[in-house]
Amino acid sequence: MFIKRFFRLFILVAVLAASFATASNAFAWSCGTSYTVIGGDTLRQIALNCGTTIYALRRANPQVGGGDLIYPGQVLLLPGAQIDQGNGYAVYIVARGNTLKSLAAQFGTSMDILISLNPDIYNPNVIYEGQRLTVPSGYAVPTPPPNPQPVPSYGRVYTVQWGDTMRKIADRLGINVNDLIAANPQIWNPNWIYAGQQINLPAAPSYYTIQRGDTLKIIAVRYGTSIENILALNPQIGNADWIYAGQVIRLW
Repeated sequence: MFIKRFFRLFILVAVLAASFATASNAFAWSCGTSYTVIGGDTLRQIALNCGTTIYALRRANPQVGGGDLIYPGQVLLLPGAQIDQGNGYAVYIVARGNTLKSLAAQFGTSMDILISLNPDIYNPNVIYEGQRLTVPSGYAVPTPPPNPQPVPSYGRVYTVQWGDTMRKIADRLGINVNDLIAANPQIWNPNWIYAGQQINLPAAPSYYTIQRGDTLKIIAVRYGTSIENILALNPQIGNADWIYAGQVIRLW
């Protein structure tokens, strides 16, 4: 009889201890927008318990680098965190399910503004959980002119490529950078252009230096012309399939 009572008491104590441990663990892993590392934590454990991934944690906390070295007392930012910079902007940590469109609505701005603030966004349709984005924080935010001038029709456009700047484009095409800027009054800050954006080119003869991987078809599509027009302007090209990196051709 005594043994049975002792066994029941032991079971009861074990159940209570397990319940307490579960409650304590749930409290310990109540994650908000940041987490303070305690002894024994690992990135994998933190990611699992906070509903994110190791890769998102690394993106959100570049001081961690590509490894797993964290230490007690270290504060890690989690997806959804926002850090005001005190200058009209904040750093926002992309959360799962965020899109550039939803963030533009969330921060009362436009996708174009977000792209201009984050030139490392090469594809507006692709952002990553944990990615750090600069966003307006609600005051002193630059906005485009209320009545922008209509875009003049120059007949030719250039699609901005990854890594392009206005100066790089001007140098590559053999045009004056000021003329290029003047041809695009809709770009209110010439330092903020993004991949996929179309800009006007000044109506003047222009030249292009062929890059590795280029074909005449690719060049024609990129600059709004045709293979036939390029060949007509470049009689030195005997075969449309025979071009090489470093070769300079006239586009118009």
